Amino acid sequence: MNLSAERRRDLVALLAYLFLSLLLTYPLILKFTTHVAGDGSDDPALAWNLWWVRHAIFELGRSPIYTDYLFFPVGLNLAFYTLTYLNAFVSIPIQFVFGIIPAANLNLWLSFTLSGFGAYLLVKYLLRNESASFARFVPVASFASGLLFAFSSNKFLYTSLGQFNIASSQWIPFYILFLFKTFDPPRPSLRNGFLLGLFLLFQALSEFIFASFLILFTLAYLVYWLIAQRFRIRNPSHRDSFGSQSAIRNLTIAAITFLLPMSPILAALISDTLTEGDFLQSGLGFSNIFSGDLIGFFIPSHLHPLFGGLEAQFHFSYINFVFVGYLALALAALALLRVPRARIWGTFAALIFLITLGPTLRVNSQEFSAPFLPFNWLLQLPFIKGNRYPSRWSVMLALCLAVLVGYGMMWLLKRVASHQSPPEPSSRIASNSLLRRPSSVALVSLALCLLLLFEHLSLPLPTSNLQVPEIYRTIARDPGDFTVMELPLAWRNGFRVTGSYRADSQAPIDRSFMLAQWYQTAQQHPILNGNTSRNPENKFQYFSETPVLNSIIAIQAGHSIDDATRTRDKELAPRVLQFFNTRYVIWHTPYEEVNRDVAEKTRAYVEEIFPITKINESYENGRGTVVYRVNDLATNETLDLKPDDPLARLYFGEGWGALGGTKLVITRKEAKLFILVSALHSLKMAFDYAFTPLSSRSLAINVNGQSVFFESNVNNKESYEVIIPESVLHSGLNEVTFQFSGTAPVGSFMRELPFVTADTYAHYPIVVRSAGEEQGAFGHIYVSGVDESPNARGYNLVVIDSRSGAVYARANFDTFASEQDSARMAQFIAQIPSGKIVAVAARDEASFHLTPEAVDALKTIGAQQDLRGKFRWSHAIIGVKGASSGSALECASEIRVCQLVVGIGATEPNIAASIGEIRIEPAP
Repeated sequence: MNLSAERRRDLVALLAYLFLSLLLTYPLILKFTTHVAGDGSDDPALAWNLWWVRHAIFELGRSPIYTDYLFFPVGLNLAFYTLTYLNAFVSIPIQFVFGIIPAANLNLWLSFTLSGFGAYLLVKYLLRNESASFARFVPVASFASGLLFAFSSNKFLYTSLGQFNIASSQWIPFYILFLFKTFDPPRPSLRNGFLLGLFLLFQALSEFIFASFLILFTLAYLVYWLIAQRFRIRNPSHRDSFGSQSAIRNLTIAAITFLLPMSPILAALISDTLTEGDFLQSGLGFSNIFSGDLIGFFIPSHLHPLFGGLEAQFHFSYINFVFVGYLALALAALALLRVPRARIWGTFAALIFLITLGPTLRVNSQEFSAPFLPFNWLLQLPFIKGNRYPSRWSVMLALCLAVLVGYGMMWLLKRVASHQSPPEPSSRIASNSLLRRPSSVALVSLALCLLLLFEHLSLPLPTSNLQVPEIYRTIARDPGDFTVMELPLAWRNGFRVTGSYRADSQAPIDRSFMLAQWYQTAQQHPILNGNTSRNPENKFQYFSETPVLNSIIAIQAGHSIDDATRTRDKELAPRVLQFFNTRYVIWHTPYEEVNRDVAEKTRAYVEEIFPITKINESYENGRGTVVYRVNDLATNETLDLKPDDPLARLYFGEGWGALGGTKLVITRKEAKLFILVSALHSLKMAFDYAFTPLSSRSLAINVNGQSVFFESNVNNKESYEVIIPESVLHSGLNEVTFQFSGTAPVGSFMRELPFVTADTYAHYPIVVRSAGEEQGAFGHIYVSGVDESPNARGYNLVVIDSRSGAVYARANFDTFASEQDSARMAQFIAQIPSGKIVAVAARDEASFHLTPEAVDALKTIGAQQDLRGKFRWSHAIIGVKGASSGSALECASEIRVCQLVVGIGATEPNIAASIGEIRIEPAP
């Protein structure tokens, strides 16, 4: 096949980017089958992505969007997780032939290669109108642009952290290329609209955050285009220069191309948001930490082999992701000064630069308020606000600079060429510079390209060993369905880590738990642990509030367990293992030396309370893996679920209110219940209830997705017995779903007057939930199902009228931050009228600046606990102003969530039903 000269140049550029990808990610090529790029924190989970998509589709025959292989049994909606679907789809054939690790590495190299080639094609298109005499310089300038975008330090930094999703920026230049083609005169091809939507889809399936950046970029470009279009319409000579109708058709085609394949993921996003509320981001999240520092734009990456030590001389709040390079800035400045059509890219670059600064201005870690910064506006946009890393916008800044570098280099090469002339007398040759020689353009081009690479050099690239201990393959050969419990028990999202080994609050969070998710690719059974990006609060609380598990979590965090709790845990531990259908418990040595002591204490506790037998122990490079098999456990075929059962939390999934009141409460139209089946036979489920007082009420009960009961009018019955046939059950955990046709206000259920103190009654339900930082960092106060708490750090107070349920006042006092807030809290409580109910929930940390006056003020509502010196304790109170100290309902704990319930555990304003207890036993 004969290729045109242009196609040959394109092919050479593509192969050059591939070669540089292999070279500049050294030493990854030498560890192709055993290591991936990264430091062991994010790379195990991102490599897991590739396996999960393949496993879900080919082995399980289900959609990869939902999984119960993590966070078992409650599972995760992976629409809120960086699943990198496209990377996984591309890797499937490679996985089958070479394995997951080679597939991950090939994906990474493909990302670098296509990033460069995409930027090359984009800049070549933008420079397409150069005169014939200088057209030969276009590929050179375009190639330099591709070098900057593909091999910029920010891409290497994200790669070094194993964040392959953020490194997957290769589709960005392709999208922008076809965005321009969509609007180009005279009649843009509809094929461009399809490709525009396709590349947006590719980017969304690789990293959704970048797709949101592209949508915002498109809106900005539309504003620019409309302004330019208006000018051209006023000028008759340009009236037909833009095909508006064709552009609109192209955008419509692009939207359809993008939305149709994305619809299942978007539906999952919207469904959980409607059900759980907006949990994408709370306040600033970590935005003010993961922002670009003004000095950081001029300080090379810490990965640079020569200048990497410079970063340590400054005080960045986190890693410096925003270095842009001096040569890149110089060429960009040249383009802005000398090339008028490049200035729109300067505008885009300036806007994106401001976004990378985040919500505040940071200069060498000094923070200054700057409400005018555009990132603060982005925090108001649905879904867009889910990006808590302003520095991630550096990828868009890199592209804008790459384009400006292309313009600047093109202008410079033309100037160099214009100074070249035929050979002159030797006397004159000596007086001229190198620019007078015929090879000067090539030399300048080569020098600039090498300098662009040198500024962003990141060698050697950190790599992470993902070789799996052989015991996991042995476990995979063990037949049957079961779960594996990995220690440390830990769960992680973009805002929080629950569990992990951590000797004290200042010790680093140990990354050993991240490998558990990766090891699942070998043993192929569900685990309790998991890593995600965003999830509702209840996903974490399901585990951190379960007895036995929360004791293990506490020990991992450096706390001690009292004798009473040890005795209780030893009694409950067999039921916990049986419920999760756990067959293996696996302990890992932490990476951080400081965490070794708490890890050994965790291991000793597990050996003490769990009925397990050690079957394998291996050590390598100072780190060990110890494997235990769970002993045979006696089964109990009868299950009584009551609100006060210590293990009730295990059985209730989404849709239930707070446990611990007089009844179980179903807060939504659908609620999940987990039941354990050891021997397959039909079951009888009996329960009494009170339904919402609607004129027509239907109840459906499904087991594992199959209907076992339906009644259209259940208003007048007091109890039910439902037969669950053996045909719908399977061994292990089964999911029972209650479905109601509607909900009603909480007040419809209040037929009794629950007491707050001995002589004061509340006519409405109250739930107080307090958690220190390690237990969840929240302070909820629900009154008739509405969270009235400010839910901020420190003490949160809500004052309630006992008869009407009306909220009289609410306030937050950050007694961690200042004694002034302690004084304000004492004054606030002093002004509350006697007889008012006062609900109190500490969040995160409330003790550091708590004063004796504030403690005495809390005693005037019936409290008696003194939190001073009790760092990050949970503390919940429901009392009455003017009551004697000790008369309030109160809970304080170093290692537990504190929860108080008056009446029913309503945590939503409308509920479907309340149930006294549920009994499950073999059917007669």
